[in-house]
Amino acid sequence: MSEQTDNMISRLTAYGFDGDEARIYLELLEKRVSTALVLSRGLGIGRTKVYRILDRLIDKRLVTQKLDSGGFKFVAGDPGQLKTILAVKESELATLSQQLPETVEMLSQRLGIDMPGSRILYYRGADGLSQVNWNVLRARGELLSYEVATADAYMPQKEAEKLRQGIVENRIMVRTITNNQKIEPFTKVKEMVKNWWNIRWISQGKLTIKTDVFIYNDIYAVCHYLERGDVFCFEMQNQPLADMNRQIFENLWLQSRVMTKIGDEGKVVRQ
Repeated sequence: MSEQTDNMISRLTAYGFDGDEARIYLELLEKRVSTALVLSRGLGIGRTKVYRILDRLIDKRLVTQKLDSGGFKFVAGDPGQLKTILAVKESELATLSQQLPETVEMLSQRLGIDMPGSRILYYRGADGLSQVNWNVLRARGELLSYEVATADAYMPQKEAEKLRQGIVENRIMVRTITNNQKIEPFTKVKEMVKNWWNIRWISQGKLTIKTDVFIYNDIYAVCHYLERGDVFCFEMQNQPLADMNRQIFENLWLQSRVMTKIGDEGKVVRQ
């Protein structure tokens, strides 16, 4: 196959095609019309399998079937039908997104997360750090944090922005304590900056922040940065521990200095 064909197959698989479906559809686009036998011989795919694949492409309205004096033939449909396929995928994704909180709640109960007692979950690497950050969207009402850096330091910008938008949508008030005297603009989620985020500065003499810490509900989570860019995280579910660290945070919050927001994109400086 040519590099161009490989590229087109890769593009089509993003819309839900498997490799053979993409190959057959591209072959039909080139030939305009063909029989299953010709497709089978040309692509080296068994004829029975070709028929099954053609049936799937007909269901997607990307192939039509016609009967003439030479028997059944298949015709490539309008590539514009991909818009309909994309619309269906978007609708399915919206439904999944809507059902996600209920699904997570049901699975969590089955796993026993809501049962009394303590649990410790461990994570490693950038993916683990990302997971711990996404978990904060479970916070009910308020999230307290000590932060070394904003989420952009270890998450793709697009993913970090989705996380911030989730904070807005879930109406989570975030209060952060940092040693950084200045933070440059880092987000386009202006509503979070304006309405759902307060940050204060504390001197290293009072508290040296070397790890990201999150406190919410009955969770105390820590992300510690190791050598060579590695990271180790854990989440502890224990209400007394979370409550005790919440009290420590409140005392340090009172000893911290308010940082001034400059604009709505996250820039702050120490007063």
